[in-house]
Amino acid sequence: MTMHWRLVLALLPALSFAEWTQLFNGRDLSGWTMVGPGRFVIEDGMLKTEGGMGLLYYNRRRVGNETIRVVFRPTTSQANSGVFIRMPDPPADAWYGVHNGYEVQIDGNPQQDDWHSTGALYSIAKVSKRAQKPAGEWNTMEIRLEGKQTTVVLNGETVNVFQEGSPVPPRKSWWEPVRGPRPVYGYIGLQNHDAASTVYFKEISVSGAARPIEARERSFGMSYLHAVRKQILDAIEGLSDAQWHFKPGPERWSIAEVMEHLVASGHGIWAMVNQALTNPASGAGGSTTDEALLKTITDRSQRAQAPAEIRPVGRFRNRLEASAEFKNALDPLIAFLETTQEPLRQRRFAFGPSLLDAYQGVLAVAAHAERHLKQIQEVKSSSGYPNR
Repeated sequence: MTMHWRLVLALLPALSFAEWTQLFNGRDLSGWTMVGPGRFVIEDGMLKTEGGMGLLYYNRRRVGNETIRVVFRPTTSQANSGVFIRMPDPPADAWYGVHNGYEVQIDGNPQQDDWHSTGALYSIAKVSKRAQKPAGEWNTMEIRLEGKQTTVVLNGETVNVFQEGSPVPPRKSWWEPVRGPRPVYGYIGLQNHDAASTVYFKEISVSGAARPIEARERSFGMSYLHAVRKQILDAIEGLSDAQWHFKPGPERWSIAEVMEHLVASGHGIWAMVNQALTNPASGAGGSTTDEALLKTITDRSQRAQAPAEIRPVGRFRNRLEASAEFKNALDPLIAFLETTQEPLRQRRFAFGPSLLDAYQGVLAVAAHAERHLKQIQEVKSSSGYPNR
């Protein structure tokens, strides 16, 4: 073995190769939602377009600062499709993607102009060359989302580089997208254009720094939320009106007020987590550890003044209404945590003096509920608490 190859082999462990996360499992549409006319069917482990104009979008998370790889095969040179990117919200129909995201066009028609051929951002940014293979052959398209820049590589050739804010041609027809900024992070999807266009897709995958949370983190968060949910609902079950409204002191909260605060704060933190999912983070993780965060929030020896917007003002008529609203505050968060593929550790938001990542935001909801479970128990053990 020559010195050259010894050196190459010695370096191999240190090399970093792209890891691709498959979004289509080849068996069913798990993780995908269809909107609009037509459909996508599974045929021999591939997605096949039928009818249209519709949109099949990946519903488990937004994609940003990553590379999307799509392997597709049009059956004719006239077959039309596309890859939607940067949609800020889950689309309710196909036209949402046209006007709120960008469509990376799939159209190998040689008579099509450069603004509407494969690799173009439909009528927004034209291709610099034609690189699609003849009809019936497989093509590999990589769409690199790097901040506000979109780069399209088709069969190994860079065919389009678009920077948000660059000059674009005026909108000429009603079917062309409205001009304007698109987000850094957004949902992605595939277009089924019309009944005469048949396009097969055998791979849709992503690669980049964004990664979903680990299975251990998902399990811990779900267990924590379920546990504190159960304990609080048990703690308020069967309380009389006298017990529900009992105040241990003039400046102390009743159990009714504690529950109202819990519901308002749960919704508020969940809203901050949702907002964080649309924002990039410079680096990963929050400014504190998970352990330190939970210890601080659940420590009842450290008193805190609740902001005015989440202080109790008598929003609920009775215990049953408060119980139902408490479930409404936690249950969507539990369902989200069970399936989300969002890179929660790479999304951050300000939480008081700290900077939390989105996963820590989920933990904060549970820890805050645990804190006030302790307060409910304190009320019940207070002198003068009614027996019934």
